[in-house]
Parts: sequence; structure tokens; C-alpha cells
Amino acid sequence: MSTSFWLALVLVLALLLILLVLTGVVLARVNATRRQVAELRTLADQHTEQLDHAVHLVEDDTDPDDESGHGLSKVAIIFNPSKHDEPNAVAERMRATVESIEGAQVTIIETTEDDPGLGQATKAMDDGAELVIAAGGDGTVRCVAAALAGSDVRMGIVPTGTGNLLARNLDIPLEDPEAAVLAALSGQDRRVDVGWLKFGIGREAAEAADEEIFLVMSGYGADAQMIGNTDPTLKKRMGWLAYVVGGAKSIVGRSHNVVVTLPGGSRYVVKARTVLIGNVGKLPGGLVLMPGATIDNGKLEVLVAGWRGAAGFGQIVTQIVNPRLVSKPKLSTMERYLTTSVRVATAKPQPVQLDGDTEDEATHLIARVDAGALRLRVPTRG
Repeated sequence: MSTSFWLALVLVLALLLILLVLTGVVLARVNATRRQVAELRTLADQHTEQLDHAVHLVEDDTDPDDESGHGLSKVAIIFNPSKHDEPNAVAERMRATVESIEGAQVTIIETTEDDPGLGQATKAMDDGAELVIAAGGDGTVRCVAAALAGSDVRMGIVPTGTGNLLARNLDIPLEDPEAAVLAALSGQDRRVDVGWLKFGIGREAAEAADEEIFLVMSGYGADAQMIGNTDPTLKKRMGWLAYVVGGAKSIVGRSHNVVVTLPGGSRYVVKARTVLIGNVGKLPGGLVLMPGATIDNGKLEVLVAGWRGAAGFGQIVTQIVNPRLVSKPKLSTMERYLTTSVRVATAKPQPVQLDGDTEDEATHLIARVDAGALRLRVPTRG
């Protein structure tokens, strides 16, 4: 049989192995998430029972400087209607939850194709909202965060997208919008980092570009190709597993020389198919891609990975799942850097992505972390 036949066979077997591993992990994670949602509902019931008692507290017993004891008077929900079959019904349930629990004035502002969240969140801030809830996918969350970063306005998340990677990393309920609203109302404030990325064709173009925010991860190369190759209809049917199907087209390809420059001038030349810059590191199914990427450590983790063919990609997956395993022959490379900023350059333009949103191609990336820039509401830790 021909060499091409065996290469095709290896590719198919590698993809099947990857799908089996990821499917097993995600099923375990779904069960865990369902348990978390049930626990949150119980907490919500307890919160409601205690509400009547709380309103009878004497004003003199409240510390005027303690914001945690104050209710919210204005809440805005930045709502992506494209994520729901019955968007009006979902939005009204969220409104009712806020009004019944918090007694606040609620404004619902829908996103549009022309403005996926930035303008709406800016308006909500200007109108005096004390809590702005991003109800959508990672793209909606990213746009709302771009408006709120650097301010003292609280941000909540109701994840309704495909990946919902930020919500997964923060243990925000994924399958119940009302439970996520409750987490935003009764959770704790957490100052979290955000990443900022500039990119362009050539160093000068990258330096002159506007910064764009990311909360999960950005980068260029095969990961952006995978996102671009994923069919939107398949995403609605399969969820995040659609990315695995789209990724099949991105496995085969050539690595390129990439120059990574860190603060202080340290430079590294690495063969790479993809470069990822992470603010958080957990993927769907509980798989940890970047163990050093913690959302409040003031650092970004840079992962530079290269491989040869399906077998080399299989080595990358194996190393991520179990770093102790060493594969031979060595058909892949993977380097990690933990840093406050990074510059990445390559000669061949590569597609760029920020939190799953694909952008134009670039040869140069300039990224930095903005420590503690966002005041995020997360579920209260037990």
C-alpha cells in the first residue's frame, strides 16, 4: 500500500483517539457541572428565605463603608439574542430573577451584529448601572469587559455560548441562566486580570494598532485556523465538540520559525504551528491547557507548540493530558513562558484569534497583562 494511505490511516486513528479522550473528559465535567447547578439552586432558595429577615435589620447596625451589605439599585443585562430560540422569554426570566431577589431597576440591552456589547456596556455605565451582566458567549463577555475594565463597576456573566471558557474557569453555572444570574447577584467580588493584544503585518503596524482585550486566551496559527474552520451550524448542534471537527483541517501543516521576546530582552527562536497567550488555562471537559494561567496572578502564560503531522499532534495532546509521558521519536515541541508581557514575531502571516473571535492575519503580536483591572462577580467560595 502507498505511503499516503498509511499517513491517512494514522491521521484518522489519531483523531479518533483525541475524540475519545475529550468526550470522556467532557462527560465527567458535565456531571460535575450539574451537581454545581443543583447546589446553587439550593443556595438561592436559602437566600430567598433570608431576604425578608434581612430587610428588618436596623440601619445603625450597617457599616456605611461596607459595600457588601448594600443592595443594588440599577442592574443592566447586555443580552445576545442570537444564542436563544426564544430570546424574549429568556431575557424576561432573567429580569424577573433580578427584580425578585434584588429589587433593582433592570435594563436589558440587546447586542447587534454591528455592536456586540461594547457600546451597550458603555451606555449602561453612563446610566449608572452598578452591575453589568454579560449574557452571551465569550465574544459578548469580551466586549462588555472592554468597557468595564479599569472601572469600579461590577461585571457578571450568564454564559450562553459554545465554549464559555471564562465561565468554566470561574465555576459559573453553564446550563441555567437563572442560576448564573443568582451567582452574579449574591456572589463575591473578585479583581481579575485582563489581557491586551496588538497585532499587525510587521512590527511597526503592530505597535501602531489599537489594543484589543482578551480574558481567556489569544494567539495565532493553528488554533485560529481551527476556529475559522468550525462550521457555525455544527457549533449549535454539537457545542464545543464542533471545534474538534474543525480542528482536523488544522492538524496537518508546516511549523514556522517564531521569535518570542520577553521583558528584559530575552529572546527565543522556536519552531511552531501555534502560539497561545493565556489568561486562564482550563478547556472544556476540565482539560488544563495552561497550568500557569491563573486569572488573578498578574501573569500571562505563553504556549508555543510545533508538530509534524498527525502523530506529532498526538504527542502534543498526550503531553498536555499527562506531562510525565515522553514520546519517541520526538515529533513535536512545546515551550511555555510565564510573563507580564510578550512580543511574538514570525515571517509568514498567520490568522489571529481573541477568546474564540477570529481576526485578520498578522506576523507580529504584542501582548500585556492588566492586573486586577476587572471587578468580576463570581460564585461565593465554600
